[in-house]
Amino acid sequence: MLVRIFCLGILLSSGAAGAAELFVSPEGSDKNPGSAKAPFATIARAASAAKPGDTVRIMPGVYREQITFRKSGKKGAPVTFAGTRGKNGEFLSIVEAPGTVVSNWVPAPEVGPRVWKAPLAKRPDLMMMNGAMIAFINRLTMELPRWKKLPPEISGAMFFSHWGPECARLPGFDWLRTPADIRVSVMGRRKELFWPVIGNVLSGWSKGFLHVRFADDRKPQENVFTASYGDCFTVTGSELIFRDLHVRGSRTQFRICKGSSGITVDNCLLMHGGCRIRIKEGASRVTVKNSILTAGFVRNDLFQLRSDKDMRGGLLYLIFKYIIGTSLSDDSGIKDYGKNTRICDTLILQGLIGMDALGVDCEVAGNVVREMSSVGICTGPTTVGIFHDNLLMNCGIPLRIHDLRAKRAKRVEYHYRNLFVQNRHAGGQIYVHCSSHTAADKVNFDPPPKEGKEPVYKQNPPDPVDAGKFYIYHNTFWGGIDIGWNYAFRVRPYSLRFRMVMPFFVFNNIFKDNPLLEVKTHEVAGPNLLYVFDEKVSRMTRREPEVLKIDKVLDVNASQTIWNKKDLPGLPDVTLAPDSPALGMGVDVSKPFTLNGKNFPALPGFKLGYFEGRAPAAGALQQGESMADFIALHRRAEAAVKMLNELKEKSAVEAKGTK
Repeated sequence: MLVRIFCLGILLSSGAAGAAELFVSPEGSDKNPGSAKAPFATIARAASAAKPGDTVRIMPGVYREQITFRKSGKKGAPVTFAGTRGKNGEFLSIVEAPGTVVSNWVPAPEVGPRVWKAPLAKRPDLMMMNGAMIAFINRLTMELPRWKKLPPEISGAMFFSHWGPECARLPGFDWLRTPADIRVSVMGRRKELFWPVIGNVLSGWSKGFLHVRFADDRKPQENVFTASYGDCFTVTGSELIFRDLHVRGSRTQFRICKGSSGITVDNCLLMHGGCRIRIKEGASRVTVKNSILTAGFVRNDLFQLRSDKDMRGGLLYLIFKYIIGTSLSDDSGIKDYGKNTRICDTLILQGLIGMDALGVDCEVAGNVVREMSSVGICTGPTTVGIFHDNLLMNCGIPLRIHDLRAKRAKRVEYHYRNLFVQNRHAGGQIYVHCSSHTAADKVNFDPPPKEGKEPVYKQNPPDPVDAGKFYIYHNTFWGGIDIGWNYAFRVRPYSLRFRMVMPFFVFNNIFKDNPLLEVKTHEVAGPNLLYVFDEKVSRMTRREPEVLKIDKVLDVNASQTIWNKKDLPGLPDVTLAPDSPALGMGVDVSKPFTLNGKNFPALPGFKLGYFEGRAPAAGALQQGESMADFIALHRRAEAAVKMLNELKEKSAVEAKGTK
């Protein structure tokens, strides 16, 4: 059986000697002593009064604050900030960045039809309408000179053209005046209507005025527009626990700064902004658990897989990357640059990037990451960590291994017992991005790289960059597309560019049969089990011959015997059938082993005897193991999505009620 590695961020009670309870209520006063009968009015006041071991009880209500937590608890005696939950688990303690309500709207015919403007002295970091985040054009795009004539439709270059004299990006003011029926050619494929994807509303700021365009007949006076600045919670102290809080309406909900340690975010709901939690380099021992993180965008339902039949998810990706952002994906659940981070049992739903797990000694376990238009989990050149027991569903790229060879750094990743679920014929599985940017590394290129030319490594570079080690074992990859840039796992272009076998150790997995699953470019590949969905895929001849030598490949009929057949709540059944061809075909990773002539130590996550028979099965589950954990994760995520949809409707009503 699997040895489950639990989060180390154990929630400690405030039972230390001399510990006190402080209370905060919207009906209180900061002149009060903070008792149950005479509470404080603000969380900031309670934070300044709290001592190690104290618990701050935050009563139901909306707290419009931006708080810097400078004081610290102690190990064994943290300061706890505890919100209030309703009888059905609803979040009753809501912290929202104060923001500025925008008013005095007038038409702006000089820009275009249905465009309005209102005075706003400072450019916001985030724009909200009726409690939901809306598209807000980045500063550089707003500053581009307007075109004399609008194009009949939008091409890709109008999104992501490089900045400079030849920049072909469509300027911000021109985005605001595009026709309501204008279409976008998304990644050179299906054309999609632009405006419905962003809820028919777009905003931008320039020279002291906020501009808003509706593609329908709405008027800004009928809605509540809030301009938000900065972050909601900034943490510079240590040994702090945040629990049962709904934090929203700012650029970043939690910014955990350099020098902070022992921070726990538990059972919280975080939404809006470019990043829900940002863990800065130099922070350590941060735990995020049992929480819900979501973009809270005006059209959450379109964070989805892109396919030839529906590219709206791809269009939303382009909007967040190149209109809201300048060239980087402008939405993340978690950005982790810290050390000893634990992200466990958390739901990351409906956004662009689930998490950038870029820290050292991180653990990512038992999470659900789904409906990410860009990437589920992204790792980078500084990543050292383990990723296990996660459920990744319907993300553009579930796992992106980014910037391979970008810098000289220790990088080791272990990915095991994860379930990757994509729609059939939509989305990829693992995407590898490979680059080398260090000046010292130029000596390794032959010839030296030139502008606009692809660099190629020497056969035997004198100063090679260590790309790290990547162990991918005992995972199940279900679904995905078979052609184009989406694929199960492909690193051939980088292997050819760098003239080396890439440092991937891929075995004991179950993949769909994909002709682009290349094995001879991996340092060690197989045995894996590959299967196909239809005869069209099985007839493709581009598969490397080495695949058939190393992996077990099933045809269409044989692939039907892998799984048991059950009715599941929206998940494929990946429990292994009694006669499954996956049984007994793996290698035992619980003790030192040899594979393809290479010796390995025991790998994390499995104890002796975790399988029946002579050898383990391929895939995330062993013979006799159930999907109970994955089903429980999925049901929690489904309930959370329902709650988020209800919350959005409630927030819109409440926002309009405050006018």
